[in-house]
Amino acid sequence: MVWEKVLVSAEFAETTHGGLGCIACHGGKDGILTKEEAHEGIVIDPTQGAATACNACHPNEVETVPSSLHATQQGYFTAFERRGGDAESTDFHAMFENRCAECHASCGQCHVSRPATVGGGLTHGHMFRKQPSQTNQCTACHGSRIGDEFRGKNEGIPADTHYLSGMNCMNCHTGVELHGDGTMPDHRFANEAGPTCVTCHPDAQSADSPIMHHSIHQNNVSCNVCHSVSYKNCYACHVEQDSQGLRFPSEMDFRIGKNPEVSEYRPYGYVLLRHIPIAPDTFEPWGLEMPNYAGSPTWRPAAPHNIQRNTPQTESCDNCHGNLDLYLTAEYINQLIESGLMNEQEIEANQSVIVTEVPGGF
Repeated sequence: MVWEKVLVSAEFAETTHGGLGCIACHGGKDGILTKEEAHEGIVIDPTQGAATACNACHPNEVETVPSSLHATQQGYFTAFERRGGDAESTDFHAMFENRCAECHASCGQCHVSRPATVGGGLTHGHMFRKQPSQTNQCTACHGSRIGDEFRGKNEGIPADTHYLSGMNCMNCHTGVELHGDGTMPDHRFANEAGPTCVTCHPDAQSADSPIMHHSIHQNNVSCNVCHSVSYKNCYACHVEQDSQGLRFPSEMDFRIGKNPEVSEYRPYGYVLLRHIPIAPDTFEPWGLEMPNYAGSPTWRPAAPHNIQRNTPQTESCDNCHGNLDLYLTAEYINQLIESGLMNEQEIEANQSVIVTEVPGGF
């Protein structure tokens, strides 16, 4: 019989979830031998939506997940509202449900199968994993940028030193961050449950650090400004040609700018910035407007996953100080505008993050 060939195994039957029996989570009818009748009322993914099947045994996680960024995608609402959009409108919610909400996964799509948006499919029979698989879950969704950076898949850019040390996503991104802590952050850089370097490197932001550069730059420069290398920017992939019909010369970039999200959690004056794919008419096909497009920077804080212990920035002070090529300046944005890669409102939108006076050389 076809239903005897897949899904469950003797190994699964001996686990906690296997011992519950299929009907406990999926519904259907017991004691019936015909497929059609046995499957009546079956729930394919019993963790979807309110995750009621998980709630019986995992009430704490289920209680906080609805307010987590993975569930709410609140960052999209925050960004739209900052540009004057009406995130409470029926049209926005309809667009969000059709175009954005489908991206995020249920409990089961992290702990037993691959997410539906990348094809689904059980990863190891019906076995549940307490810790998601970096390949089948994390980078299945976050692969083209984060996964490639982390594993050194971008040509000429080495893998992240944490990856080379045998670490995976969950070494930094904890269950509290992913399941939520009961609060509802406005965006990922406001999520205090997110990872910080000082968790493992407590001296890195200390005035008493034995490393001179750490003590000098404490709380003024984010760690990845010095310990990251070139990373992807959205305009390189989303805009194939400039106004002269020429391909933009590089998919990689490295830009230091002012921190638009200063907080106790992220106190730095300077951070790395990545351009995001947003234009004044992005939502026009759905009848949505952003009357204050320039109300929020289009260069947002970046968290590259290509951390290196030694980089050009750590080799010499002059590689940052006085080096215009590393900073987000008005001149650089104007070059991109003239090439047709950005719109003219970008200068106004990014006034809060543009570096007007590059720290001098030595």
